[in-house]
Amino acid sequence: MKAIYGYDFVTGASTLFAVKQTKARRYPLPNPVEVNVKTDCGILHARTEAGFEFDGRSGPALIDWYVPNLGSLDERLGWWLHDCLGYGQSLSFYDTNLFLKLWLRDMAAYSSFKSEIIRKAVSLSKSWYGYPYSADDPWHCNVNKVHTDWRPNAV
Repeated sequence: MKAIYGYDFVTGASTLFAVKQTKARRYPLPNPVEVNVKTDCGILHARTEAGFEFDGRSGPALIDWYVPNLGSLDERLGWWLHDCLGYGQSLSFYDTNLFLKLWLRDMAAYSSFKSEIIRKAVSLSKSWYGYPYSADDPWHCNVNKVHTDWRPNAV
């Protein structure tokens, strides 16, 4: 994958936009969110059910001045998509982080340098990647609420 060309909300733009930042940095979405993302390799279809929780931009509040926890709608959608892809249903760990880098560069107008720094930071640990099967996982609440489908060469 080398580029992201655009996206279309099926539903949920107002849901993502209405999220207010909290100290806990966990954001349950009261309504479904569904989007199709056009890339040079195909279309990513992502959907979450009502009650799905995401954390905005992962990482400490200390760096909010550089990369906001929520940010613009394009940034929020990027963090949401990265969380969706983190369940490992459609893309590998490497490709999930590459997708975030390209999203930030192509959709959120981050510089190539800044988006690469973020890709490297999220690539430091795989602990967040994979489906939260264990009831002890703090994101277990999202089981059966996230669906991603990669449609190669559908552009």
